Amino acid sequence: MAVKLKFILLIIAAVGSGTAMDTHRTPRQNGPALIFTAGNGEQCLGSDRSTGGVCLSRNQCNTQGGKAIGFCGVFATCCSLNACDVRTNTKVAVFINPPLNRESSGLECSYNVEINNNNVCQMRIDFETFNLAPPTTVEAVENVTSRPGYSCRNDIFQVTNLQANSDILPPLCGDNNGQHMYVRVNASTNSRSIRINFKIADRNTQPNLPQATWKIKVTQLECFNTLGKYRDGFLEAITSSLPSTPLSSSADRDEYLIAPPGCLQYYPDRTGAFESFNYNRGAGPYIANLAYATCFKKTPDVCGIKLTAASFEMAFRDDTNMYLDTDCQTNPVVQGSSQSEDYLFIPEAETADGLRGSKYCGSSASDQIIASTPPGPLYVHFHSDNLVTTDINESGYRFNYNVLNNCYLRTNTFP
Repeated sequence: MAVKLKFILLIIAAVGSGTAMDTHRTPRQNGPALIFTAGNGEQCLGSDRSTGGVCLSRNQCNTQGGKAIGFCGVFATCCSLNACDVRTNTKVAVFINPPLNRESSGLECSYNVEINNNNVCQMRIDFETFNLAPPTTVEAVENVTSRPGYSCRNDIFQVTNLQANSDILPPLCGDNNGQHMYVRVNASTNSRSIRINFKIADRNTQPNLPQATWKIKVTQLECFNTLGKYRDGFLEAITSSLPSTPLSSSADRDEYLIAPPGCLQYYPDRTGAFESFNYNRGAGPYIANLAYATCFKKTPDVCGIKLTAASFEMAFRDDTNMYLDTDCQTNPVVQGSSQSEDYLFIPEAETADGLRGSKYCGSSASDQIIASTPPGPLYVHFHSDNLVTTDINESGYRFNYNVLNNCYLRTNTFP
């Protein structure tokens, strides 16, 4: 009996020997202890070691219209959900576009994602591949310089919160590889699912449109349990390094990715890069009628963030100004023709050469290093209007960022 008990304890220890970040590995990467999984909804790789899917039982895979592409356990299969009209409630789901050609284009492809359990408070949608027709505007008319902004008129990606319908999420199109977005859900308010919808234009009537392809990952994130609420300072460093065990909650493992309220995008890493939707390697254009916040993790040792512009080109309304603050937004009481109000709001910002401002448009942030040191959360807010002017570039922006732990010495803020 003692030998059997020791063997059982060794198995439990082996299962719990990974770190808190193991939840982001594939089942094969997690080691032999998970070989007997019956389908845990985690990411996996197909037999070709390049195509991604989710680990499900064969019955789950068939029910959700998926296709078995490999092995992820004795009782489970790596399932590729490349069909339309899929309904799932797995912890992680990966959706891949069905085979598309001239004959099959002009379709709508929808995925319903229902919350996995009542602790789920957010869903993070990662665009591992996202290539749709770009946003367009109307053709220019002679002697008319202003036209409606660039909108998704052909291919359209849209997320709706089915029951609550409380979040207004922007329609997207174009090139958004590597981008992501967050959607709130709340079981207590009957917000228990989201619908992801692709509307693809007919390539027979518009043969010049690029081929639509996508591979998106939806991760259901659970809010903190009691232990998670007290993770702060050195306690966070200690508890986050504890091994993940069968008794630890998903909320503990998800804590790192939970976004602050009101953030469409969230970057928890201390360094990285972010860009406007349909930045398209600097070719743009960005999409009209957007207003959203991109947020960054502010741990107790962080006081600000440094932004280094790799590219910045937005609309402006007067080429004689500095493209800063009031130059980027028209006062409502001012009468006259429509003027551009595209800008990137960076709170409590200062450039390396001492220029202070919060709203940046035109090329004001181009080739700049900007420090933002707000007393509250770290974020930037993008706003685009429904106006495009001939010969004014709206390619968008891309920044590299790193958080700051000393905002009082300029030599540290701007190394």
